[in-house]
Amino acid sequence: MSRRRSTYRILAVCLLIGYLLASVAYVWGAALWVTRWHPHFRVTDLLLPRANDVVLFTFFLVVGASVGSFLNVVVWRLPQRLNVNGHSFCPRCRNQLRARDNVPIFGWLWLSGRCRDCRLPISSRYPIVETLVGITFAVVGTTELTRWSLPYVGDSVRPNWLSTPFVDADLLTLILYHVVALATAWAAGLIRFDGNPLPPRLTLFAAVTLIGGMFALPQAMVVPWQLVGDSMPSMVGSWPPTGWMTTGGDWSVTLVQIGLRLLTSLVAAGFFARVLAKSFCPSADMKMDPLGSSTRRLVDLMVLIAVPAIVVGWQAVMGVILIAAILAKILEMFAFAQSRDSLGRFAVSLPVATSVQLLLWRGLVASHVWPSEQASQLGLIVSFFGVLAIPLWLDENGESLAPMGDEKDIGEIADHFDEDVR
Repeated sequence: MSRRRSTYRILAVCLLIGYLLASVAYVWGAALWVTRWHPHFRVTDLLLPRANDVVLFTFFLVVGASVGSFLNVVVWRLPQRLNVNGHSFCPRCRNQLRARDNVPIFGWLWLSGRCRDCRLPISSRYPIVETLVGITFAVVGTTELTRWSLPYVGDSVRPNWLSTPFVDADLLTLILYHVVALATAWAAGLIRFDGNPLPPRLTLFAAVTLIGGMFALPQAMVVPWQLVGDSMPSMVGSWPPTGWMTTGGDWSVTLVQIGLRLLTSLVAAGFFARVLAKSFCPSADMKMDPLGSSTRRLVDLMVLIAVPAIVVGWQAVMGVILIAAILAKILEMFAFAQSRDSLGRFAVSLPVATSVQLLLWRGLVASHVWPSEQASQLGLIVSFFGVLAIPLWLDENGESLAPMGDEKDIGEIADHFDEDVR
């Protein structure tokens, strides 16, 4: 066995052992911390509930890493108009990957980052994407399942440290809705990070799942479209709404709420995209040049912002945009991202910013400062002008060079993916 292969396999084993040790440290550390503030508990009584937290986190981590593996296929194949179904294969020799080589993260490490057949290098981006998607799924899924992060859903404090999460159909469908939205945001962000325009199939998928999904699952609204201050107005009724099969309320009121929730979110996405166009596509003109590459970038920007806007509402999307803009600015300092245009860096930052919003959603709403349906007027005004000011400091214009993929033949996309992200 070569020294390179041995090093990668040792790293894989160390990662697995490190995760197990971190899990044990969390179980004991959390149990000790709870007994410090609640001395009527015994440490041994709290070990099993805390171990249950690890099981939930690991489940979402594995699911997210598997979705990330699939997204790598989507990001590479969709711009080439290839079918995303079928078995995974090496992008260089096109030989089908074995099942044992297709394990997220660890499959790449076990192969030392090279194809088993042709021995040519496989981009390290594959395990990186799998790790990032897995982490975002794990933190969002776990906190929502335990009702820590969702506003208006459950108590803000764990009612019983010995209890396991109470799960119902509404909560499970809401978590499913959010992880699908995160997966869509990651796919769109990575495609745009490569400089490729968003494929119509992906845009259609986003519209069907997010817009259609909210009509099918009213509980996916989470927050109302109104600015409601410290308490819910009587016109909103009980909140949050439940699913069609479990609700006893007026269905017409729910339909109006869903329609206005989606309308305000899409309008906000269009407005903020026009604001950020000064940074990412200043020459876009949907009237005079509707088919131009710059206008296509503007349309893609609208779609990118529409995903988090639908998920968290028009109020909170201002905070998501601010976080994503800051992350995009930070990415400029890293060599792997300097060759990408500004829109690509912003696009790949959006799913991370959306995950942060979902993770801290309850606390952000309770602060009355962060943009939300309960934010103070000052908080909303500051956030609004903060978004308007983004073009002043995120002013690198990626259009100075021909955007990768926007004006290239489809046949060149695969070569760029293989060579540029090695």
